[in-house]
Amino acid sequence: MTIKRFLQRIAVFGLCAAALALSVHSPRARAQSSESWPSRPIRIVVPYVAGAMGDLIARRLTEGLRQELGQSVLVENRPGAAGNIGARAVEQAAADGHTLLLAPTNNFTMNQFLYKDLGFDPLQRFDPVTILVDVPSVIFVPAALPATTFGEFAAWTRGNPGKVNYGSPGSGTNPHLSAEAINRKFSLGMAHVPYKGAAQAITALMAGEIHFYLVGAGIGLPHVRSGKLRALAVSSATPLSVLPDTPSFAKAGITGIDASNWWGVATPAGTPGAITDRLQRALCKVLSEPGNEQALTQLGVLRICNSPSEMRAQLAREADAWRRTLPELKISLE
Repeated sequence: MTIKRFLQRIAVFGLCAAALALSVHSPRARAQSSESWPSRPIRIVVPYVAGAMGDLIARRLTEGLRQELGQSVLVENRPGAAGNIGARAVEQAAADGHTLLLAPTNNFTMNQFLYKDLGFDPLQRFDPVTILVDVPSVIFVPAALPATTFGEFAAWTRGNPGKVNYGSPGSGTNPHLSAEAINRKFSLGMAHVPYKGAAQAITALMAGEIHFYLVGAGIGLPHVRSGKLRALAVSSATPLSVLPDTPSFAKAGITGIDASNWWGVATPAGTPGAITDRLQRALCKVLSEPGNEQALTQLGVLRICNSPSEMRAQLAREADAWRRTLPELKISLE
């Protein structure tokens, strides 16, 4: 074979490869991919331990999604680094709609400003699907404390300098940042104790190892009913039906702090819009089923189910707000 013919063959091969690549990424190819989706089991990655609010919600969705989409739906817990480990796993997954991230506020709008080496921008590397629920935060304290209101707790805390701790399900999580904002605003002087998830933190609260924990109502409610914990205030504008006697933050004197913690679903960037739209419809249909609606109410959770474009706009607004707010807390994580 002459050098000329060899070079001609290379050129033809290159053109064929380029044409193949273009065909794979063409609108028609993406449409065909969307039409055949899902073609295998769907994985929902929850970047926190089992028992976290998002984990409870994800497991309520699996059977309904299986019926709606015709494929098995698996929940995978990938905890660590305030959800960054699980979020990164989804960010690096194929953008084909078979790997979803179900994560809270901080994994979309805060961690990029907290962690020096996060390695990616959630606003750029995820395609929003929907904010499923908003989880108003409740201030829980041990029932043995001499405080039945937030004002009494603040006074007791200031009277015991260096002896009062607050817990969180991990450094950099929304409960950590919101509790620290309250801590600083009211000059409470509490020390932060991070735990590996809500279950550990609530156990420590009941044991008196910590004295303040900010978390969704469903996590602490059983222990309020058993008489081990007391609820002092809730971040929602009005009392929750499951805690009708617990005042809102505003009525408790806590203003200027948004401690709600929503959970949203996203896919890796580049997922076809037809897939994210279908996912949004399926997720929200399943979540609105009577049994799931009732379960959410019992957990003190508010259904949101906005559109992908609405979620994207909300992420941008909240990320901008946290970008300006976090430097005031002087928290930086590796």
